[in-house]
Amino acid sequence: MSVPAEALAETTPGELVARGLIEDTAALVSPPDVCVKINELVADDRASTEDIAAVVIRDPSLTVKVLKLANSSFYGLPSKVDTVSRAVSILGIRELQKIVNALCAVQSFSKLSSAVTNMNAFWRHAVYTGLTAQTLARHAHVLHPERLFVAGVLHDIGTLVINKRFPEIAEAVIREANGNEDELYRLEQAKLGFDHAYLAGLMLAHWRLPEALVDAISWHHTPHRARSAPIDAAILKVSDIIANFSGTGSFCEMPSRDDPCDGSLLERFGITINCTNDALMDEVDRLFVDSIYLLVS
Repeated sequence: MSVPAEALAETTPGELVARGLIEDTAALVSPPDVCVKINELVADDRASTEDIAAVVIRDPSLTVKVLKLANSSFYGLPSKVDTVSRAVSILGIRELQKIVNALCAVQSFSKLSSAVTNMNAFWRHAVYTGLTAQTLARHAHVLHPERLFVAGVLHDIGTLVINKRFPEIAEAVIREANGNEDELYRLEQAKLGFDHAYLAGLMLAHWRLPEALVDAISWHHTPHRARSAPIDAAILKVSDIIANFSGTGSFCEMPSRDDPCDGSLLERFGITINCTNDALMDEVDRLFVDSIYLLVS
């Protein structure tokens, strides 16, 4: 199993438990074959759009969702997209990869539902964070902002593993954190010896997703510790804060009482956003309904 370099250097008892959890959980949430194949093709310079479309159409359910999403307000395309090959041509290979990874991840990780997890609230928060991260990245002129959408959708999947395997601890931690996700992260470390971000990074490394994506998610609560993707990690952290403040995308039943991030964190990483928090949330809200329905339904 491929794991982040940082993870390989750590040998604490808690982190050993985390790696064991990934091994135990891998069979339940292994990436679908279509997801693995699409990622392999995207990494292959010789692969054509026809090759990629041919893989997607082998999965009828995935094909329907890809076409619905391509025709949704998320993209606002002027003409109807009626074939996967046309979707690849119009949206691009990277955008299709984003859609496939997000759809496959939601399908797979939803199997980890537990009594502790409100799955509707979980995926609302995940999708809202992803939309916010992509929108922030676009306003900051970050290259390939679509990767931030996937990062946002997947950033908290470690929470699902913790809630499934340690429901009593998870419930106590959620109650004590009282809507503060940074506090949740610290409480997990204190009680378990690892946290949901670290666990998510291990899981996504097991899925062989890109190193930068794994790095950003692993350190989205502490972006300064990210090695290959500190800017992505910083954007994720800010997007997480904004999502929790929004109400629509709060990770718990009650939205955060704290003000949204003022942008100073991003500025420390050399990122300038010419957009207010209210304008950003208005932009995300316009995309949210279609996106959550098509990804999670």
